[in-house]
Amino acid sequence: TSALAASGNAKTSSLNSRNTVSRLPPVPEHCHRFVLMRHGESAFNNANIFTGWCDVALTKRGEVEAIEAGEVFLSHSVNFRKCYSSLLSRSIVTAHRALDAGGIAYTPLEYDWRWNERHYGALQGLSKEQTAVRLGRDIVMKWRRSFSAQPPLMTDEHPHFKSINNDPRYKHVEHVPRGESLENCQERVILAWKDVVKEIGEHLEPTDFDYSLLVAHANTLRALVMHLDNINAERIESLNIPTAIPFFYDIDKSTGEVVSSQEEGTFRGIYITDERKQRSFLERRRAANDPWTWALHDDQVATSMLYGSSDNQEDLILQEGQKQSSGDDLKVEELEALARKNTELFAPGQSIRDA
Repeated sequence: TSALAASGNAKTSSLNSRNTVSRLPPVPEHCHRFVLMRHGESAFNNANIFTGWCDVALTKRGEVEAIEAGEVFLSHSVNFRKCYSSLLSRSIVTAHRALDAGGIAYTPLEYDWRWNERHYGALQGLSKEQTAVRLGRDIVMKWRRSFSAQPPLMTDEHPHFKSINNDPRYKHVEHVPRGESLENCQERVILAWKDVVKEIGEHLEPTDFDYSLLVAHANTLRALVMHLDNINAERIESLNIPTAIPFFYDIDKSTGEVVSSQEEGTFRGIYITDERKQRSFLERRRAANDPWTWALHDDQVATSMLYGSSDNQEDLILQEGQKQSSGDDLKVEELEALARKNTELFAPGQSIRDA
């Protein structure tokens, strides 16, 4: 069976015909195959809202995406020794739906907060489109795509703050973040990855399956792929991870290094599909190639919107050519009201605790 050809932006190296297979090759000797997958579409993905640690549910489409991924596992007769997931529901439910559809619901699951999505700070709950309209596309794109740019930090008054910090899932987390750059996120992701690789290298039994599954999030997977493929900070900006399309790496069990014929510095993961899912998967990969699917404008507002922002963030805005506007200033209370409204509208199951 020929590999699925994918068109798209040449800069986004994951969209490449050599990076997709509809028939799985055997796992190389002395290797373990890690299948990585982003969760299915969530309510905030659908509404184009900054999500971060807000615990939103999958949409119906997101559940179907997860089931389709599981059907691909079934078509390849894949069994996993273990499935790793974040502590966020959209990741957990995707894992359950996929494993069930794959006929492997018995797969052990292990949850770790370090696989959680990047924390988007004060931006959580805000519309990506409207935020770009108010602040300008350049600064918002830096927050979303660059390696080192950190969004404004979440204050105690943000409607998601108590919901996250009072959540029993995080009672053992010493420092719950208030906002992260991709670089901050990568630090915890690499620690989690090293623990998994160590487990494989030291405790893998001969009778164990040759596959493990990780279901995580767009930015945690971008951070991990950046580490595995030694992708530089500039190139990682153009790498996008589509929802619920599995891809794999073969990892040397003794060294923890990726085994691949492709050169480092580009995306070397291999997307998995089958004959029936090629069209659906291709469309999702094409959509992921354009992080600005929604119509956006470059209108600007005052930097006072960036409450709690550091000096270097304000300098960044000035470097991007943003000019202060007196007609559309947003106060802290207005931002928090927008985040609360969006959460109640698009994620009604996400409680906003007051205690």
